[in-house]
Amino acid sequence: MRIPLIAFALILTACSGETSRSGATVLDSAGIMIVSNDYTRPGWRREERWTLAVNPSIQIGNVLGDPTQQLYQVAQSRRLQNGGVVVANTGLGDVRLYDARGYHVRTIDVGDPVTAGPLRVYELDADSILVYQADGSLSVFDSLGQRVGTATLAPPGDGLEPSPEPLGVFEDGTMLFRARHPRDSTASGVGRRKARLLRHGLDGELLGSLGDFDDDAVLFEDRGGYIFGPTGVAAAADSTVWYGGGDRYELREVAPDGRTLRIVRLDRPGIKVLQADVASYRLAATNQVRSTPRESTIETTLEASIFADTFPVFDRIIVDAIGDLWVRNYQWFDLGSGKNWTVFDHEGRYLGEVTTPSILEIHQIGADYVLGRMSNGRGREAVYIFVLEKPGSVTSPITDEEDPADR
Repeated sequence: MRIPLIAFALILTACSGETSRSGATVLDSAGIMIVSNDYTRPGWRREERWTLAVNPSIQIGNVLGDPTQQLYQVAQSRRLQNGGVVVANTGLGDVRLYDARGYHVRTIDVGDPVTAGPLRVYELDADSILVYQADGSLSVFDSLGQRVGTATLAPPGDGLEPSPEPLGVFEDGTMLFRARHPRDSTASGVGRRKARLLRHGLDGELLGSLGDFDDDAVLFEDRGGYIFGPTGVAAAADSTVWYGGGDRYELREVAPDGRTLRIVRLDRPGIKVLQADVASYRLAATNQVRSTPRESTIETTLEASIFADTFPVFDRIIVDAIGDLWVRNYQWFDLGSGKNWTVFDHEGRYLGEVTTPSILEIHQIGADYVLGRMSNGRGREAVYIFVLEKPGSVTSPITDEEDPADR
């Protein structure tokens, strides 16, 4: 039975042929705000669409002859309040700080690259950097690169898999982690595994759980896999969490105590998996394991696998610096045309679409920039900042007196 609607908080419809600039919003009987959006009616008019600059304004890394610009297996990067950039240079076991123009300021050795390499970096305030390391430890460094605090992450408990995945930092400095439940050895057929969203303090202590959520869709038998199945994604906002299951275009804003505060929907259906997609996947999987020990079993594995009827609708969420939601549309192979992101404002109203370079691994989105990592065909890595152009918006775009290409 459908939940009755007790109040219409806001309904805006198009008039005089103009695009609607708000989703239809209702409050259900449980007090949850539900925002329903029409994907054919984005909030941006054509002249207001956000776009990424063609060329980056800042490049860090891939500068021949300069060891301070050598990056390897970068796991994350963040722009700081002072305009500089901090980089988790995981493959070399250090954290590197650069100024607002991309010049090296300091290198912090955090530990062995294999056992304790930096996996995440966050700015706690203008004078301290939080580093999450591969050994499950948390370290805080001051502006001079001195370690001023360290802690070990408390285990998730309750039979959850160890080494939970860090998903972000809340405004109060506590961290969001995802700890997966193990596969159920007694289950059969296709189903969803569960994952628990946890909040940890800077001292590593477990402060609470936001509850269990759908994680990846799996074929529980060991013989094969569930191909093109959805995986749950989550991201930390100021004090809440945004979560989506990936099977339909629905996002939930969840409070620290696990209550759902808001549900955002977009009436964009999933794309059907065609026989051509199945054939392409089989060919790609076979080619990938050629001349490896798995070559002899890949055909059996593929025959035992099940393919989903539709692709997931999205596979990642990022909350930007002003609270807007960026949702990456699912794309299982890359044609070089770029990654498409669906953008909602902080209230869940559909704004429009933004395309980013296919090879750009986005680490952070600010009010007027996108920061991420790219590597060239020879494996040389660099971190780039691209201006995010917002026609009609009151922003102060990033400027750089020096063209990165001249460095």
